[in-house]
Amino acid sequence: MEALIDMTKNTDNKIVSVPQQIFDQFLKELETQKAPEEVISRLRRTLVENEQISVEALKTALFSSDNSNV
Repeated sequence: MEALIDMTKNTDNKIVSVPQQIFDQFLKELETQKAPEEVISRLRRTLVENEQISVEALKTALFSSDNSNV
């Protein structure tokens, strides 16, 4: 039973890191496509630092000129 619990913990750790890797890759691609730096910065703060992926958080990151809400 302990092995099953340990395996679950290890799997959870890997799952958490996968979205961050995807978001990092996405943000790097935005940089190569010459997306505005302020948009990339807001998306990085929303997706990677704050770990928010709601529709409202993404709308704010993409369309807000004021990044205090992010």
